[in-house]
Amino acid sequence: MAYDNSARTAAARATRARVLSAARVSFLEHGFAGTTIRLVAEEAEVSQETIYKTFGGKAGLLKAVYDTALVADDEEVPLAQRPEALAVFNATGPVEAVTAYAKLAQVISERVDPLLRVFLGSSDTDATLASFARTISEERRMGSAIWVRHWHAAGWLREDLEVEKAADILWALNSNEPRWLLQDQGWTPDEFTAWLADTFRHALLR
Repeated sequence: MAYDNSARTAAARATRARVLSAARVSFLEHGFAGTTIRLVAEEAEVSQETIYKTFGGKAGLLKAVYDTALVADDEEVPLAQRPEALAVFNATGPVEAVTAYAKLAQVISERVDPLLRVFLGSSDTDATLASFARTISEERRMGSAIWVRHWHAAGWLREDLEVEKAADILWALNSNEPRWLLQDQGWTPDEFTAWLADTFRHALLR
């Protein structure tokens, strides 16, 4: 008779979810420096050893919280296979493509911006946060290249743009700074998304 470990797997996932939830709250309330493994363990009602074994320490916990926020859950489904990303892949024309991408960017920003505004403000003075900032920036640049290559294959990319240069432009335009600057000036999410789509269209596509 085969061993059924579904209950054990479900318990492990529930424990992981409690830890991630407790860590997110602590990071938002206390920042990275003020959050300790001990504090998170107490809030999640687990041992510190469990957190270290699962996440490897506070830096790993930070990345796991960010990755979970990015897709809004802890399921093992890549962002590229999510409905909001598939809308970009399934676009039938350049205007539809950049509109879908701008909406995807807005959805993601709403998920991760609360964390990033806390973390990135201290990245100049904290080596762990500086490493985290570099990692997520590199991941975003790789993601930008995926979209640009897709648009290039579809024949939508401007003829005078090399693929890697276009990926750099997409990565720069979709960085945190333009979004935060305009949000702080009172722009609504819809206004920013429309501007971003229009900017992508004129900067990158035919």
